[in-house]
Amino acid sequence: MKTKFFFLIGAIALVSSGAAQAALTTEELTRLKTSGLGEDVIRFMVENDYGNVDRVVRLKEAGFADETVSSVIRNDLKAGGEAKLPAPQPKKVEQAQPVAEPVAEAAATMQTSAKVRIEQYWVHGEPVVQNSQDIQNATISVLQDRRLKIEWDDKGSTPGRFFRGKPFASPFYWDLDKSDGLYSVNPKDNSFVLRTGYSHRGQPTAGKSHYWVVHLTPQSPDLAKKIRELLAE
Repeated sequence: MKTKFFFLIGAIALVSSGAAQAALTTEELTRLKTSGLGEDVIRFMVENDYGNVDRVVRLKEAGFADETVSSVIRNDLKAGGEAKLPAPQPKKVEQAQPVAEPVAEAAATMQTSAKVRIEQYWVHGEPVVQNSQDIQNATISVLQDRRLKIEWDDKGSTPGRFFRGKPFASPFYWDLDKSDGLYSVNPKDNSFVLRTGYSHRGQPTAGKSHYWVVHLTPQSPDLAKKIRELLAE
């Protein structure tokens, strides 16, 4: 008790004499001493205006030796010091970032329902049907950007042969190109066949060893006419 008393008297005298630039409070000095920190380290803190008492006490209570705590304090001072923990700053209100709008699809210039069969051919010598799918009630849209869109409810489709992969996903896009071919099948039911050239750029894509054939039986006789006009442009 006498040692503690004389230590407090000496520390307070040191602070009041102006040896320290910013004195630690009596409560903080007591916390440091109670933690088991040596007086040499405490005096060093006072003389160098180091006030992060919480940091030092946590280190000491964790079992670090005075030499280790002194090294931490010196490093803090070299890095700019931690004399006092900064006062809490008001939390900045983050402004909500605008959510990117999805790219709008081109408007449809024509739309009709149709029965559709989609076939994917593999060309290795003789063309072979690799995948096919029958769709009883598809919606066909002719978009302004020379794109054909075929969409359907999976419940209304019948998978054909699938040597690889899964049934085709709706919607199926077809970018019309001059290399594509349109062939009439039966004028009475408006049916026709659309075949890709090797430059097909729709979704799914076709490589040099694949091409697409789509059989369409639309409700409207104007669909084949519209596609012919676009292929001729």
